[in-house]
Amino acid sequence: MRRAVLDRAAELFGQRGYNGTNLRDVADALDMSRPALYYHFPSKEKLLEAIVEETTILIEREMARMSVSANDDPETSLREVMRFITRWILEHHVLFKVLDRVEPEMSAEIIAKNDSAKLLILRHVSSIIDRGISIGRFRPVDSHIVALTIIGMRNWIAWWYQPGGRLAPEDIADLLADMAVHSILRTDSYRARSDHLEDALRVLKEDVAHLSRLVSEDAPEGEPFG
Repeated sequence: MRRAVLDRAAELFGQRGYNGTNLRDVADALDMSRPALYYHFPSKEKLLEAIVEETTILIEREMARMSVSANDDPETSLREVMRFITRWILEHHVLFKVLDRVEPEMSAEIIAKNDSAKLLILRHVSSIIDRGISIGRFRPVDSHIVALTIIGMRNWIAWWYQPGGRLAPEDIADLLADMAVHSILRTDSYRARSDHLEDALRVLKEDVAHLSRLVSEDAPEGEPFG
């Protein structure tokens, strides 16, 4: 019942706005008695807080669990994380969209919970990217900016996804996971093929950046190298 209430409330919040919806509207839309709804959700704010818990906070907790048991291969870890989050958003796109729409109407306490979970999600993704960079699997990129970009790409699917569309949810999840990985995957496959100066310079810069990172990590603290 909880999920049915949250899904219907999210639809109404999306249609009428948070301030334009009350608990009576939600109860009527569910053909449910008001006392029964009030028993589970005594206020409209509790409904919105539950939606945050079922979206941002739930995703963060699952990502934390995945990080603990993560495969040592950062490429596999990034794929698994992207697949999981993408599938979740595709299955709960109504809940996800409404958070974006009603964020200006949230209380300071709910905003703080939502923002805290979003920051942890960003850190989970960044740490996977950093691990890939440190072992030379990913290109030496700014992990914070890349993580923001990947998360933004993933979030946007809630707005364009249509159930029953041309691609199945699993296909979409695989596609976004592949795009995320290949956007930063380090590959030397073009070394022998390319005669272009810019390609050679790009490879050289990546090698130097990776070498500098390794030397910095191995150098004794406080001591210069070079």
